Amino acid sequence: MIMKFTSWNIRGLGSKRKQRLLSNIMKQAAPDVIFIQETKCSIQKIKEIHSKWLNRFDFLEVKTENTAGGILTLWNPQKIDMIDAEASRNYLSMIIQPMGDKEMYLFTNVYSPQRMEGKLLFLDSLKKLRERHATIPWILGRDFNMIKMLLEKKKEVLEF
Repeated sequence: MIMKFTSWNIRGLGSKRKQRLLSNIMKQAAPDVIFIQETKCSIQKIKEIHSKWLNRFDFLEVKTENTAGGILTLWNPQKIDMIDAEASRNYLSMIIQPMGDKEMYLFTNVYSPQRMEGKLLFLDSLKKLRERHATIPWILGRDFNMIKMLLEKKKEVLEF
């Protein structure tokens, strides 16, 4: 089975404009799985958005911390069977099996810490996750919060 997935650092899912945009993307692209990083929404808000815009998808989320961060993974339950899941502050990982397929996959939605000391601990935990599931194909949807040059960060700020 061919699976379609999308990954998006949405930088806040609280506005109606972003919710409509996400809903339109889900309709047009018709992904089987979508990874969203930086929702900046409470779990209650995610449930409201889900019931209004995304109710044909199942979901798991990692809550925000003081309106920062937040990870949301949605999947089409008619095409994907979620076997198991685990989460940390910076990732949400699921073992999935496409309907009618014998193969299982490890899908991991990543939102890395911004500070270097947190980033190193996080990368180590991601390495250990991979070691625990070494025999399963791995698909990452991610925002590693890494840049090669400071100019990249300044350009991003100027574009907003």
